[in-house]
Amino acid sequence: MNIPPLAQLALCMVTAGLLAAFVPLALFEAPAWLIAATALAGVLFLLPAVLSFIRHKTTVNPQSPDMATTLVTSGVFSITRNPMYVGMLIVLMAFVLWLGAVSTVLVVVAFFLMIDRVQIRGEEAALIQTFGNPFQDYAARVPRWLFMSTP
Repeated sequence: MNIPPLAQLALCMVTAGLLAAFVPLALFEAPAWLIAATALAGVLFLLPAVLSFIRHKTTVNPQSPDMATTLVTSGVFSITRNPMYVGMLIVLMAFVLWLGAVSTVLVVVAFFLMIDRVQIRGEEAALIQTFGNPFQDYAARVPRWLFMSTP
């Protein structure tokens, strides 16, 4: 995909803010502890994943998966193949909780679908080209997201 995932996340946050302001559908109030815990959970996926890529001296740039030099499968990558995207999705969920508008849930679904159906598929095709069977074995045993495996 031509739009970097962080830009997609930012676009979704702006869209959620606009929906909350102009088309909230219904309002709710999430407790502050839940918003904070959700945001922290997102960071706990994102930060170790980025640090792991840096430690393994491989690219963090999702626009260039063919430049990957190492297949990272340990740490947070042992529970999800895409901890950075899981983290971004969870951070977006925290933002939606903070906004407190039902309509903003649509943005979470849209982000998930854009990342899952377009971004990850392209990245995984490049990783198969680069790493072959080791990546395919990894993909067979570790889910794309947390609790669901997506071929």
